[in-house]
Amino acid sequence: MNAPNFLRHGFSILSVFTTISLLAGCGAPKLPEPSVSVDQLAGLAYGPTSEQFEEPAGVKVAVSAARLDDEWTVIRGIYTPTEAGYHLYSKDMPPEGIDETGRPTLLTANGGDVIQIGSVLADKEPHDFTQYGVTLPVYPEGPVTLYRLIRINPGATSVSVALTYMSCSAELCNMPVEGSVVSVALP
Repeated sequence: MNAPNFLRHGFSILSVFTTISLLAGCGAPKLPEPSVSVDQLAGLAYGPTSEQFEEPAGVKVAVSAARLDDEWTVIRGIYTPTEAGYHLYSKDMPPEGIDETGRPTLLTANGGDVIQIGSVLADKEPHDFTQYGVTLPVYPEGPVTLYRLIRINPGATSVSVALTYMSCSAELCNMPVEGSVVSVALP
Protein backbone atom coordinates (compact mmCIF):
# COMPACT_ATOMS: atom_id res chain seq x y z
CA MET A 1 0.00 0.00 0.00
CA ASN A 2 1.36 3.39 -0.96
CA ALA A 3 1.44 6.27 1.50
CA PRO A 4 -0.58 9.34 0.52
CA ASN A 5 1.36 12.15 -1.17
CA PHE A 6 1.14 14.51 1.81
CA LEU A 7 2.77 11.87 4.05
CA ARG A 8 5.58 11.22 1.57
CA HIS A 9 6.26 14.97 1.25
CA GLY A 10 6.07 15.37 5.02
CA PHE A 11 8.67 12.65 5.54
CA SER A 12 10.91 14.17 2.86
CA ILE A 13 10.72 17.60 4.46
CA LEU A 14 11.34 16.11 7.92
CA SER A 15 14.37 14.25 6.55
CA VAL A 16 15.81 17.46 5.05
CA PHE A 17 15.28 19.45 8.28
CA THR A 18 16.84 16.68 10.37
CA THR A 19 19.90 16.58 8.10
CA ILE A 20 20.26 20.37 8.16
CA SER A 21 19.93 20.57 11.94
CA LEU A 22 22.49 17.80 12.44
CA LEU A 23 24.94 19.47 10.06
CA ALA A 24 24.43 22.86 11.71
CA GLY A 25 25.69 21.38 14.97
CA CYS A 26 28.82 20.16 13.24
CA GLY A 27 31.86 22.36 13.36
CA ALA A 28 35.51 21.69 13.57
CA PRO A 29 36.02 18.83 16.00
CA LYS A 30 37.41 19.66 19.43
CA LEU A 31 41.07 18.78 19.66
CA PRO A 32 42.99 17.94 22.80
CA GLU A 33 45.11 20.85 23.94
CA PRO A 34 48.83 20.54 23.46
CA SER A 35 50.90 20.17 26.60
CA VAL A 36 52.95 23.37 26.84
CA SER A 37 54.84 25.30 29.48
CA VAL A 38 54.92 29.04 30.10
CA ASP A 39 58.60 29.01 29.05
CA GLN A 40 57.67 27.47 25.68
CA LEU A 41 54.92 30.04 25.15
CA ALA A 42 57.18 32.93 26.15
CA GLY A 43 59.73 31.84 23.52
CA LEU A 44 57.34 32.06 20.55
CA ALA A 45 57.65 34.79 17.90
CA TYR A 46 54.71 37.13 18.56
CA GLY A 47 53.26 39.45 15.93
CA PRO A 48 52.18 43.09 16.17
CA THR A 49 50.99 44.32 19.55
CA SER A 50 47.61 45.93 20.26
CA GLU A 51 47.81 48.13 23.34
CA GLN A 52 45.16 49.30 25.75
CA PHE A 53 45.44 51.86 28.51
CA GLU A 54 42.51 53.23 30.48
CA GLU A 55 43.68 55.96 32.87
CA PRO A 56 41.44 55.19 35.86
CA ALA A 57 42.47 51.51 35.74
CA GLY A 58 46.19 52.22 36.10
CA VAL A 59 47.22 49.24 33.92
CA LYS A 60 48.72 49.08 30.43
CA VAL A 61 47.90 45.92 28.50
CA ALA A 62 49.82 44.74 25.42
CA VAL A 63 48.16 41.91 23.47
CA SER A 64 49.70 39.92 20.60
CA ALA A 65 49.44 36.51 18.93
CA ALA A 66 51.79 33.73 17.80
CA ARG A 67 51.35 30.37 16.10
CA LEU A 68 52.05 27.42 18.35
CA ASP A 69 51.57 24.77 15.64
CA ASP A 70 49.32 24.06 12.63
CA GLU A 71 46.19 23.99 14.81
CA TRP A 72 46.78 26.26 17.80
CA THR A 73 47.41 29.98 18.22
CA VAL A 74 48.53 31.67 21.43
CA ILE A 75 47.17 35.04 22.53
CA ARG A 76 49.55 36.78 24.94
CA GLY A 77 48.44 39.59 27.25
CA ILE A 78 51.04 41.51 29.26
CA TYR A 79 49.33 43.42 32.08
CA THR A 80 51.54 46.11 33.62
CA PRO A 81 50.41 48.35 36.51
CA THR A 82 51.57 51.91 35.82
CA GLU A 83 52.49 52.62 39.45
CA ALA A 84 54.89 50.79 41.76
CA GLY A 85 53.35 48.76 44.58
CA TYR A 86 50.26 47.63 42.63
CA HIS A 87 49.22 44.02 42.05
CA LEU A 88 46.71 42.27 39.79
CA TYR A 89 44.29 39.55 40.85
CA SER A 90 44.52 35.85 39.92
CA LYS A 91 42.95 34.59 36.70
CA ASP A 92 41.18 31.93 38.79
CA MET A 93 39.22 34.40 40.90
CA PRO A 94 35.41 34.47 40.37
CA PRO A 95 34.29 37.09 37.78
CA GLU A 96 32.58 39.23 40.44
CA GLY A 97 35.57 39.01 42.81
CA ILE A 98 35.40 37.60 46.31
CA ASP A 99 32.81 39.32 48.49
CA GLU A 100 32.67 41.84 45.61
CA THR A 101 36.33 42.73 46.16
CA GLY A 102 38.81 42.59 43.26
CA ARG A 103 38.37 41.32 39.70
CA PRO A 104 40.18 38.45 37.97
CA THR A 105 42.83 39.12 35.35
CA LEU A 106 41.29 37.59 32.22
CA LEU A 107 42.10 37.20 28.54
CA THR A 108 39.25 35.75 26.48
CA ALA A 109 39.08 35.34 22.71
CA ASN A 110 35.71 35.56 21.03
CA GLY A 111 34.13 36.06 17.64
CA GLY A 112 33.10 34.02 14.63
CA ASP A 113 36.61 32.90 13.69
CA VAL A 114 37.29 31.25 17.06
CA ILE A 115 36.78 27.49 16.78
CA GLN A 116 37.94 26.42 20.23
CA ILE A 117 39.05 28.25 23.37
CA GLY A 118 41.72 26.50 25.39
CA SER A 119 43.42 27.00 28.71
CA VAL A 120 45.01 30.14 30.03
CA LEU A 121 48.42 30.08 31.72
CA ALA A 122 50.08 32.79 33.81
CA ASP A 123 53.80 33.49 34.16
CA LYS A 124 53.43 34.20 37.89
CA GLU A 125 51.90 32.20 40.74
CA PRO A 126 49.29 33.97 42.88
CA HIS A 127 49.58 34.23 46.64
CA ASP A 128 47.01 35.12 49.32
CA PHE A 129 46.63 38.80 50.20
CA THR A 130 44.20 40.12 52.81
CA GLN A 131 42.51 43.37 51.90
CA TYR A 132 39.46 44.94 53.56
CA GLY A 133 39.15 41.82 55.71
CA VAL A 134 38.94 39.54 52.66
CA THR A 135 41.67 37.09 51.61
CA LEU A 136 42.23 37.33 47.86
CA PRO A 137 44.50 35.50 45.38
CA VAL A 138 46.84 38.08 43.83
CA TYR A 139 49.91 38.03 41.63
CA PRO A 140 53.12 39.60 42.96
CA GLU A 141 53.37 43.37 42.50
CA GLY A 142 54.25 44.38 38.96
CA PRO A 143 53.46 42.92 35.55
CA VAL A 144 51.89 39.54 34.84
CA THR A 145 51.61 37.79 31.47
CA LEU A 146 48.71 35.54 30.49
CA TYR A 147 48.77 33.10 27.58
CA ARG A 148 45.49 31.83 26.08
CA LEU A 149 45.43 28.88 23.66
CA ILE A 150 42.85 29.14 20.86
CA ARG A 151 42.00 27.52 17.54
CA ILE A 152 40.85 29.80 14.76
CA ASN A 153 39.40 29.41 11.28
CA PRO A 154 42.04 29.22 8.55
CA GLY A 155 42.33 32.55 6.77
CA ALA A 156 41.32 34.66 9.78
CA THR A 157 43.45 37.80 10.02
CA SER A 158 42.44 39.04 13.46
CA VAL A 159 40.62 38.01 16.60
CA SER A 160 38.66 39.99 19.19
CA VAL A 161 40.07 39.65 22.69
CA ALA A 162 38.17 40.70 25.83
CA LEU A 163 40.28 41.98 28.74
CA THR A 164 39.27 42.07 32.40
CA TYR A 165 41.53 43.26 35.23
CA MET A 166 41.84 45.38 38.34
CA SER A 167 44.95 46.67 40.09
CA CYS A 168 45.29 47.53 43.76
CA SER A 169 47.97 48.48 46.24
CA ALA A 170 47.88 47.71 49.96
CA GLU A 171 45.79 50.88 50.44
CA LEU A 172 44.04 51.79 47.18
CA CYS A 173 42.29 50.14 44.27
CA ASN A 174 41.89 51.45 40.74
CA MET A 175 38.71 51.16 38.71
CA PRO A 176 38.18 47.66 37.28
CA VAL A 177 38.07 47.04 33.54
CA GLU A 178 35.62 44.31 32.55
CA GLY A 179 35.35 42.81 29.08
CA SER A 180 37.12 45.61 27.21
CA VAL A 181 37.62 44.40 23.61
CA VAL A 182 40.75 44.85 21.50
CA SER A 183 41.43 43.47 18.03
CA VAL A 184 44.61 41.45 17.68
CA ALA A 185 46.33 40.71 14.36
CA LEU A 186 46.94 37.01 13.75
CA PRO A 187 50.20 35.60 12.38
